[in-house]
Amino acid sequence: MVKILKFLAYVLFFILALMYFMPKKNVYYLVEKELQTNNIVISHEKVIDTGLSLKLTNLDVSMESIESAHIGSVDISLFGLYNTVEVKNIKLTTVASSILPVKINDVNIKYSILNPLNVTLNAVGGFGSVRGYANILDRNITLILKPSKTMKQKYRTTLYGLRKKSNGEYEYVQNF
Repeated sequence: MVKILKFLAYVLFFILALMYFMPKKNVYYLVEKELQTNNIVISHEKVIDTGLSLKLTNLDVSMESIESAHIGSVDISLFGLYNTVEVKNIKLTTVASSILPVKINDVNIKYSILNPLNVTLNAVGGFGSVRGYANILDRNITLILKPSKTMKQKYRTTLYGLRKKSNGEYEYVQNF
């Protein structure tokens, strides 16, 4: 029993040390470079390595040379078995205001080894709340929107593109 506990302690220490000393900033810059090949540019960000996670603040996101959003903060935690990305205070530019409310409060993306085929997503904003998942095996994403009053009143054309369920929620399914 003591040998098993000792072995588990060594494995846990090795994993934590690997995460702590992993060059998280370099991985982020590699991902940023890969996004640029798809015409998505992230600029003006401040990158902070906090040991076990990576924190980004004040990001400006442009797609196809059009400024699209300002993001207050992103906290990325990669633990291997349980990974999270938390995005807070997203403000879309006026280009998107014709199809969505421009304020998104929180977006949480999680991946766990306990559910290895799905990446889950939860978001809250002026549009209401969204929960969903991306199935890696089937290569599709499913989003369930519980719309706010603003979304129902001002953005009906966006809701027409979604399938309405019997409980008043809207579903969006797309292959990727």
